[in-house]
Amino acid sequence: MPTDTLGRRSRFKRTPKQKHIVLGDRDIEILQYLYRYRYLRQAHLIAFLKPKSEKRFIERLGDLFHETGLINRPPVQWHQCDARSTPLIHEISKSGIALLQDADALPHRVTTLSRRSYRGRSPQFEHAMLIVDTLVETEMQTNAAVNQRFVPVDEILARAPEHTRDQPNPLRVPVTIRPCREFPMVRHVMDTHLIPDALYGIEHIVEDEKRYRFYSLECERTSPYWRADPCYSSTARKHLAYRTYIQERGFKRDWGIPNLELRVVR
Repeated sequence: MPTDTLGRRSRFKRTPKQKHIVLGDRDIEILQYLYRYRYLRQAHLIAFLKPKSEKRFIERLGDLFHETGLINRPPVQWHQCDARSTPLIHEISKSGIALLQDADALPHRVTTLSRRSYRGRSPQFEHAMLIVDTLVETEMQTNAAVNQRFVPVDEILARAPEHTRDQPNPLRVPVTIRPCREFPMVRHVMDTHLIPDALYGIEHIVEDEKRYRFYSLECERTSPYWRADPCYSSTARKHLAYRTYIQERGFKRDWGIPNLELRVVR
């Protein structure tokens, strides 16, 4: 078994010690959170699950990686791990998903991030982690608030119209933008589409009545504010598309929700 000079096994390569692992309820919770978010930092799992001993919890994550293969450590993160003290990012493996499926324990997803694997340094992975970090913070704040509940995207889509649920990507919605004074770069009518980085809601209990606010999340890292050619993606064109989509209440037609607010994070 490969180890370093201090006898510690590699963080990067699965190196089992043939330990006998009996899965418990906490292990299932870990898998469920990883399925919900696609990726989670070690700190995220600790914040959600609040273990009595963080040290033993981190060791358990190591067992789930090395001994069971139920979770993975995305290799794309290794360029950031310049020391063993760097906290790791985890994801559920195919066998972990299969275990949850067999137990009929798949939860609603919070993200619809692709399950493709990134190897080298990837802007897509960094963008994905910005989405995850934002949604984790939002769910944690909602959980801490009185009479509020975080509503994940799968719960929203489960109630969406059938024509949306049948689409390969139910978050991809059509919108037609038109020339306007605020966005002079758009000179003619354009049929385009929106694909939010995430869609979620907050349930509020007000006087024993459930009320909802829904949000389309856009995480901007490198996109230019505008381009001379409006056919290319830009933040300005996206804002115009959202303004049109919200004014025309496309969210009611496509997702069956009563309202929508754009949230932009940079």
